[in-house]
Amino acid sequence: METDCIAPARPRSRADGWLDWVQMATGAALALFACMHMLFLSSVLFGAGALNGLSAVMDTLHLETVGGVLIAIVFCVHATVAARKIPFKAAQAVTAWRHARLLRHPETWAWIAQVVTAFIVAALVTIHIWTGLTDLPVQAQKSAVRVQFGGWFWAYLLLLPALALHLVIGAWRAGAKWGLVTRENRAVLTRNGLYLLAGFLCLSLLTLLRFRLLPLD
Repeated sequence: METDCIAPARPRSRADGWLDWVQMATGAALALFACMHMLFLSSVLFGAGALNGLSAVMDTLHLETVGGVLIAIVFCVHATVAARKIPFKAAQAVTAWRHARLLRHPETWAWIAQVVTAFIVAALVTIHIWTGLTDLPVQAQKSAVRVQFGGWFWAYLLLLPALALHLVIGAWRAGAKWGLVTRENRAVLTRNGLYLLAGFLCLSLLTLLRFRLLPLD
C-alpha cells in the first residue's frame, strides 16, 4: 500500500516517481550500512581488541570519517524525501489511525508501524551519528562508557528494535511496490523477513549487552 494513501488525492508527477526512487535507493543504502555497522560493532563479542583493531584499520584509511559524513548526508536525504508521505497534521494522523482500525489490513498496520518507528529512528540516530562523528575513532572503551553511563543503554534498547522493524518493513513494502513481492512469494519473503528481523535483533542485543558488561580501565 502506498505511504501517501491517507493524504488527499492528487495527480502523481514524474517528480514523484523520481523521489520514490531516491527514497528507495537511500533506504537500501542505509539498510546495508546498518547491517554492516552492526557486524562491525559485534566484533566486540570476540573482545575489545577485535573491535579496536578493525577500527584502527578503518581510521587509517579514513573510512570512519568519510563514511560517517556520507551516511549522514544519505540519512538526511532519505528522511527529507520520506517525510513528504508522513501525516504530520493531527487530522491526518487521526484519519490514518481510523483507517487502520477500520480496514484491519496487515499492510496498513505495517505502514503505521513504519511511520512510528521512523520518528524514533530519526531522533535517536541523529544523536547517535553526531555523537559518533565527534568522538572518532570508534573504540570499545568509548562505546562501553556511553552504554554504561548517560542513559544510552535504554536509548539503544528502544532504537534497535525500532530500527530493525523499520528496515524490514521498508524492504518488504519497497519490494511489494516495485513488483518483487508477489502473491506467490509473499509468504516465503514474509517469513524470511521475520528471520532477518530476529537475527538482527539477537546480534544487536548481544552486542549491546557486551558493551554493558565490558570492564572499564
